[in-house]
Amino acid sequence: MSSSTLSPEQAHALFDILTHYQLYSEVEGFKWPTAIQNYGAPFSKEDPAQYSSPLMQKMFTSLIVTLPGITTLPPDFWQERVGTLIASLSEARLSESYDKGTMGTRKTLSTASSVLIENCARGCFGGCPTVEEKPKSQYDRSKAEDIKQAWERAAHELVYGDLIDELYDGIAKSDKLEDLSPLVQAAIEHILLITTSFVHHVFVLSPDGQYLLRLLSNVNKLVPYMAIKQTLRVGNAATMINGMLKLILTKLSVTAFTNWIGLSKNSDDGMNLMQQIISTVLTWDNSDFKDIASKIEKAKDGPSQEHLDAIETHIQAGREEHDKVRSISIEQSKSIVNVIFETAQYKPSTSLSDVQHAKALEYYSAKLSIRDRKELIRVLCHQYPDNLTQTIRDVVAVYDPLIRSIHNGVDLSAGLGDLQNFLEDMIKTIKPKSGNGNKAPSVEDFVTLFRTHLPSCLRFLHQVAKNCPEVSSTFRQWCKEAIQQFRKKQSSDAQETGGAGSMTAHLTTLCASVSEVQKPGIISALDAHSNYLSSLNKISMQRAQSVLDNKSTTMYGPGAYLARWHGLLDETLITPATPQGPVRRGKDIQFKDEEGKRKASGKGWWDSEQIAQQVMVEVPEQPNVDVVLELLGGPFRDLLNKDRSSGKTGVE
Repeated sequence: MSSSTLSPEQAHALFDILTHYQLYSEVEGFKWPTAIQNYGAPFSKEDPAQYSSPLMQKMFTSLIVTLPGITTLPPDFWQERVGTLIASLSEARLSESYDKGTMGTRKTLSTASSVLIENCARGCFGGCPTVEEKPKSQYDRSKAEDIKQAWERAAHELVYGDLIDELYDGIAKSDKLEDLSPLVQAAIEHILLITTSFVHHVFVLSPDGQYLLRLLSNVNKLVPYMAIKQTLRVGNAATMINGMLKLILTKLSVTAFTNWIGLSKNSDDGMNLMQQIISTVLTWDNSDFKDIASKIEKAKDGPSQEHLDAIETHIQAGREEHDKVRSISIEQSKSIVNVIFETAQYKPSTSLSDVQHAKALEYYSAKLSIRDRKELIRVLCHQYPDNLTQTIRDVVAVYDPLIRSIHNGVDLSAGLGDLQNFLEDMIKTIKPKSGNGNKAPSVEDFVTLFRTHLPSCLRFLHQVAKNCPEVSSTFRQWCKEAIQQFRKKQSSDAQETGGAGSMTAHLTTLCASVSEVQKPGIISALDAHSNYLSSLNKISMQRAQSVLDNKSTTMYGPGAYLARWHGLLDETLITPATPQGPVRRGKDIQFKDEEGKRKASGKGWWDSEQIAQQVMVEVPEQPNVDVVLELLGGPFRDLLNKDRSSGKTGVE
């Protein structure tokens, strides 16, 4: 390879690395209020000098803001409603996994969402790969290779062909999967495998899985399905919409009434049904963490009151103090509670034993969890003005014509019943069965669940496509326009056909800009990463075939993104476990859940930590690509910012 070119495999690896870490840095950046302030349109009145999230901003403005209905929302909706709500969540200073000594739920979900979104980002900037081979007349849905080929061909036809029209026309004619083309049937099978693999991973292998199930189950219990179904059955569309808004969004308190008639203007005017559910679930959740903190406070071998007071004082401190203590902990390889005690205004007069130190870490984690949930309740349920409620009202208002059309052509009550049945069946699938010897559900169990409920999903889509022509036509046109974002830019440059699509030439230029001394390190890292991706894809195919063979033994489903997700978790910094010791990484503790969440696990639950450790053995180790990020991460971000500030719709 010459010093000025990249092979297709190297270009693909470089694009994968840069988008992977850039996208996650953008997701992670929302912990600071400046992220939304410097986001750009539609959340800012003026374009910032540097976009805080150039990848996400590109996708958001190209795909979300252009949605039918959404495109008519005024700037104030984004800036005063949504932007303010996001900023409030950032200003709440929710805790870090580093401080808690465990992989928090927000860290788990943010990394998971990041690896899913990054694939969309690569498509928006690099374009969808083209497929030269002609589609098969038949695809064997029992073979992983066939359904993968079908998905790649379907993606090609969606972006460069007329598959969108075929899908809309086919769904309008029939609600049966077998009436669709063999290509579409096999592509749906691929989507089903990837989706079930993700859901299984979240609820079964994740250390937060049983905790997340408890949250889902609690929310499901509190939703008044019967009342909502009765409201959806109302014949008049306007009456139905008004009834739903009253049911879900009406504030139920004396203060809400006096505010409404103008006798008061209280900052807390009560909560509506949606906020009551949020508050109730988080309050139930908090009781477990309060129990943990209370036991430590009363424990004879626990930290002294001086130590507990120092922790409590630190938790109430501002972001600057928290960042300072965290930085000292990392730089000096000391546990975060040790640094809290050393930097406290009133330092504890006694030292801690190893047992007391462990309990201090646990106490700090529990107290942070309590504060997090209180802050979420405050921001989402007790803010004035109530931006969350008004945001929903604004969205319903712009979708009023489409909702009326769907109400007239679709049995919404039956659709809600199908959704309720799916959620209840999923909860049953995840929960342990009596007498199964603590056996966790397999990926095949989730595939069975999704296949069982796929007909109800197709039935709903069929009713919309057949009975709501205005809605169908509107979204068909949006799909055709949105999918163009995934087309490769036309160019006579041969490099445009490389492994990074439309971004190949730009990435080659970036790589060529580094010195000849530094270049070998980059090339070596790219080759290692390319081999890593090939290994992940090979293993993913093997798992897909295992699921299709339906032996009910697959505990780690297909999808190379699962390993990339774990890669981000592995790199997460975690406080030392001892007063003086090395900073840990996520890979040291990621299969361990938080003490306050363990009450979700009862008799009969499987050991997620043991299962995850067993199945992760076959996953290849992620290569070190720090040299690539160090030399090209900044220039890549500058490239994205330069493109967005120039007003273009994509790097060209």
